[in-house]
Amino acid sequence: MEVLKHPDLIKYLLLTIIILSFGLIIGLIFNQSDQLFSFEHSPVFTMTTFQVFQTLIIKNLIATFLILSLSILGIRLIPIIFLLINGYNMGMTIVLLNYNPFIIFATLFPHGYIEFPLLIFTGACSFIILMEIRKTGLNAFTLLTKHHNPKVRYILKNYLMYPYIVIIIPGVFIAASIEATFTLWNLRIAIGGI
Repeated sequence: MEVLKHPDLIKYLLLTIIILSFGLIIGLIFNQSDQLFSFEHSPVFTMTTFQVFQTLIIKNLIATFLILSLSILGIRLIPIIFLLINGYNMGMTIVLLNYNPFIIFATLFPHGYIEFPLLIFTGACSFIILMEIRKTGLNAFTLLTKHHNPKVRYILKNYLMYPYIVIIIPGVFIAASIEATFTLWNLRIAIGGI
C-alpha cells in the first residue's frame, strides 16, 4: 500500500499526534467542572450492546471518511479541526471522569489501543492527501469535477480508498466491538452501574 511507503508518513503521524495532544490539553483546561460523570444519565445506560456498537461504528466510519475525503479540497484547516475536536473530546471525557485513573484506564484504553492509532493514521493520510493534491496544482473544483485525471485517481486510490477500506474500516469495526462490549462492561463496573 503506497501510503505506508510515503516518505512523509512519519512526519505527518507526529503532526497528527501534536494536534490531538493540543486538542486534549484544550479539553482538559476548558472543561474544569465540579460535575462528575453520571452513568445513569448517560445514553449508554439504557442502550443495548448492539445499539452502542451500531452508534459507534457509524459515527467513527463517518468521521474518518470525512477527515480523509474533505482533504481532497486542499484545505489544511479541515483535518486540523477534526483532530482538534477529537482531542478536545478526549480531554472532556477525562475531566468528566474526574481524572480517576482507574476509570479512565478501564473505559478509554481497551478500545483506545486500536481507535487512537487509527485516528492518528487517518490524520496522517489526510495530510498526505493534502500534500499530494497540492503537487498536482489543481483547485478543488477541478478535482471534484474532473476526477478522471490520472494523478487525482492515483491519489484517491492509494491515499484515500485503499487505506480506508483495508486499514480503517476493519480497525473501526474492531474498536467499536471492543468499546460496545468490554469497555461498556468496564464502565458499568467502574461507575457502579448495572
